[in-house]
Amino acid sequence: MRVKVMSRADVEAGGAEGADAVISIRSPTTGPEPELRAALAQATQGESARLLRLVHDDVGLTSYGDTVAPTMEQVQDAIDFGRTIVDGRCLFDGPSADPVIVVHCEMGRSRSSAIALALLADHHGAGHERDAVNALLRADIEGRMHPNPITILHADAYLLRCGRLDAALAELSPRYVLWRRYWTQAALDPIGHAQLQARIRYRRKQRSG
Repeated sequence: MRVKVMSRADVEAGGAEGADAVISIRSPTTGPEPELRAALAQATQGESARLLRLVHDDVGLTSYGDTVAPTMEQVQDAIDFGRTIVDGRCLFDGPSADPVIVVHCEMGRSRSSAIALALLADHHGAGHERDAVNALLRADIEGRMHPNPITILHADAYLLRCGRLDAALAELSPRYVLWRRYWTQAALDPIGHAQLQARIRYRRKQRSG
């Protein structure tokens, strides 16, 4: 199994075409996005069984303002979906010798890379967490990935890896360590941190406007 991490723009440009399946991760506040919907329909040839939609924000705390955090159920859904693709249960033409699953979010950095790593960890098996992380990072040519830490913790728990996935990722990805530290600091005062980030976003919007 191969897993490709993409941004929304990548998918809209046709990057997911030819894949066996797509996992599309969007925020609860995202609008209709007709271009993305058309691109997903094109990539999956209109077969709903080849598309999994997950809805959550890119936050590293289970409770953070009005945002929706990734859940254990969503991680389980993604892993189970990956298994159906590998064994061909949802493909009309049977299992592929080397199935390709595209996982995308808005920027192709955090939410999608975390779900992609969960799929790879399941595929490589227990005790091969470093192999899964290396498979993810080898494809990160632009060096932009920093997997969502809550999703990683959920994957660790669901796959019964006892923290080994998080540890392997922290060892091999400095960007993940920084992202995890960011959310660790936010956990000390989630309300204050959320308010500060809202003010920063507002100021950026004012400057760009």
